[in-house]
Amino acid sequence: MKLRLSHLGMLAFLLAGFPVTVNADEQKSLDVFYYALTDQYIASFKNDIDSLAKKMNISLESFDANNDSGTQELQIANTLSNNKAKIVNLVRPEITESVIENCKKNNLRVIFFNRQPDIKLLDGYSKAWYVEGDSMLAGQMQAEMIISYIKANPQIDRNKDGRISTIILNGPEDHQATHLRTSAVTVKLFSEYNNIDITKLCGNFDSLKARGELENYVINNGIDKVELIISNNDAMALGALSVLNNEGFNTGNKKKKYIPVFGIDGVEPAIQAIKEGKLEGTLVNDTKEQARAILELAVAEEQNNRELGKKLNLKVWENGTVYIPYTKVISK
Repeated sequence: MKLRLSHLGMLAFLLAGFPVTVNADEQKSLDVFYYALTDQYIASFKNDIDSLAKKMNISLESFDANNDSGTQELQIANTLSNNKAKIVNLVRPEITESVIENCKKNNLRVIFFNRQPDIKLLDGYSKAWYVEGDSMLAGQMQAEMIISYIKANPQIDRNKDGRISTIILNGPEDHQATHLRTSAVTVKLFSEYNNIDITKLCGNFDSLKARGELENYVINNGIDKVELIISNNDAMALGALSVLNNEGFNTGNKKKKYIPVFGIDGVEPAIQAIKEGKLEGTLVNDTKEQARAILELAVAEEQNNRELGKKLNLKVWENGTVYIPYTKVISK
């Protein structure tokens, strides 16, 4: 199975600036706070940022909150006196204010990533930034892949009822990416088709949770009521795949018992499943480019967002947000 990689991601890579290497006698040390390293995407990101930091002669100390916001607040508070910039993957956006206020009191730079903080609070501190893939664009690009698939495969309506029975696997309700990805993909799909029936299931960005939700749905409604699966991330898409496999679907032969599944993130197991003809498509969330932007923001002398944008070769918005483009990966 061949893969097709869109030119958008390659262009972003070519335009990106090279990492700034810190001299050995000026080695920087930074603290990185993860919401949960059991998350496959977050674990992959840690590998990327650790590798890049080593090349840039930056020392990183990592903290795992194990999905507990109280633990994360305490971890951050206990490190404020070390005067290191903080890189924060929030457990919950509700703790944004306390994180920013603590960093402001200590005049520390803070860079949020992956889980969106309360953006309004970024305006109140010039040394706070947020780096992430553009979730709204991701939803739109996911819809583009789905529309192309439907046009090329009218047989997607397996039960011949004139409707496309669609499952959307949502992330956590309080996660901004969940709202943006789901709303963007549904708006674009409904602009093209009025024969799509959508059922939303909360998979919480978790493979096992998504698997359980879809299993219950199939038990109560039957596999014929599943003709398309749209997932907010690849972990849930892979959880859905295991359910389909148990029903005899998506075992590698796309001409026989196949339900298209689309994810977001571009984690390696999802890419492999696309190569094997088991998943239909995903979007690569360029963790290496995100890691570069985060580290350069953390160690830069500049504070002005316009100057930082030139340094990063990326748009830094007035409120401190930096969005990294996605890349389509689809089976061919």
